[in-house]
Amino acid sequence: SPFVVPKPEAIQEEKQQIAGCLSPNHRRKKQPLEKFSLSDLTMRGTLGELDVIWALMEASDATLHRVSIGDHLGLFNGRIKSVNQKNVRVIELIPDGAGCWAERETNIAITESNSEGQGN
Repeated sequence: SPFVVPKPEAIQEEKQQIAGCLSPNHRRKKQPLEKFSLSDLTMRGTLGELDVIWALMEASDATLHRVSIGDHLGLFNGRIKSVNQKNVRVIELIPDGAGCWAERETNIAITESNSEGQGN
């Protein structure tokens, strides 16, 4: 029927197969911090155990989350590539408008909670 709207997933998958370009995994289950933009996330500290380091990320709803390499966050399929005591490096997949996706690297630097709102 001409009145049936095609499913966006089917259209997107067809473009990706034809172009053979970089794309996110749309079947992967979303993680809690993927409902926030990166600008709504603040790094508050780190935790470490042997060779594993976690970042403590505060979301704009005042919840605190422990994340590490491989975790996902942000609205653009962001995945954590590295964590250290000063920042979290995130690689996002940004749509280019032609059915492909481009990688964009972003660093989220640590923010001390007691330094907010204080003057010089």
